[in-house]
Amino acid sequence: HLQLGPSQPVGASWHPATDSSSRPTDNGGSISSRNTSQPTFLAMTTLVCKRSRPGFKGELKSIAASIRALEGMEFNWTIFVVVETDDEARRAHCPGFDSVAEFRQPNVRTEYRVAQGRFSKWVYYAEDTSVFSDFDFLIVFDADMGLSTFDWKEFFSRRETYTSRWGDVPVVGILREGTPFYPLRTDWWKDCGRSGIRYVESDFVEQWFAMLRGPFASWYLQRVVDSGLVMEQRSLGVDWGVDGAWCGAAAEWAGREAGCLLITMDMYHGDTKSLKQDLVFHQRGEHLNNLWWLRLPQWMKASEIWLGSFFQDASWHCSPSGVEERYHIPLRIRQDVPVVPTGPPTGNGHTKENNEDSGGVYAPKPAPHHQRRGS
Repeated sequence: HLQLGPSQPVGASWHPATDSSSRPTDNGGSISSRNTSQPTFLAMTTLVCKRSRPGFKGELKSIAASIRALEGMEFNWTIFVVVETDDEARRAHCPGFDSVAEFRQPNVRTEYRVAQGRFSKWVYYAEDTSVFSDFDFLIVFDADMGLSTFDWKEFFSRRETYTSRWGDVPVVGILREGTPFYPLRTDWWKDCGRSGIRYVESDFVEQWFAMLRGPFASWYLQRVVDSGLVMEQRSLGVDWGVDGAWCGAAAEWAGREAGCLLITMDMYHGDTKSLKQDLVFHQRGEHLNNLWWLRLPQWMKASEIWLGSFFQDASWHCSPSGVEERYHIPLRIRQDVPVVPTGPPTGNGHTKENNEDSGGVYAPKPAPHHQRRGS
């Protein structure tokens, strides 16, 4: 068993979950934290059940392999199975699902939900906000991620090295290929002399895979629910915004400058293209992003530079001489730190008007009145 030392977090105490209560589920499994000296985990994902969908069988196998590979750790699993009809949900029917033995294990919970088109996974995840705090960690991951082949021992070793020096951090993310954010790509760290960097504090990590402190996850997602943003995600069928705000929220919750840690390791990604990203998807995403800025602006501010054009510009793949690399920039010094660009990115404008339909994520943004360049 992988033993993790109980590092002392900032703003919250380490407490392995000992609540032995459980919640009944569709498949007879349950969510239950265990009385153990090891950290406890709740891993959560969605599976779009459609036999004809490319990648469906691969995702089934990937989730099952992940469950097998992590049996030596205190993992519970929740799989939201998304079907197209009420009848399928009522019968808990997903072709091929029942043949996978791992899904019948007592630590695996399956819940059926109906969506005939686009949906937001956070609508389903938010149903369990009160449960997350029973676990030390919540792991959210896409169904096509290779958790079974990931080097978890190295991952936790890097995290523990950081926390032993700087204190606990509520949100941890890793790298992947294909992301529009260049510093989250594997080759960013392999090239240009960065390969020796094991982790960096960051103002953004993506939601395709992230590990959150359980108590923080409960606190954060409940506030997202209270803001009405989960209902907006339900109506728009878009996930945008959750990872744009959680680093700022994590910093507030833990009383830290940096709320997120980026560990420079990658994980296999099947990239089954289960999400259709067309013009309508992006238009809805931009509208949703504006709503996040209107309702939770201070948290979104933390990730503003990441979500703009700067870290999505291929020309910055290798920083030019004299430009200091910073993946976390405290809000209080952003106008004084010599980072290119010195001002907030013009590609990430957000309307300040009460009219939530005006402006857009790519609308032009007025330059700050006072800009200072480093000498």
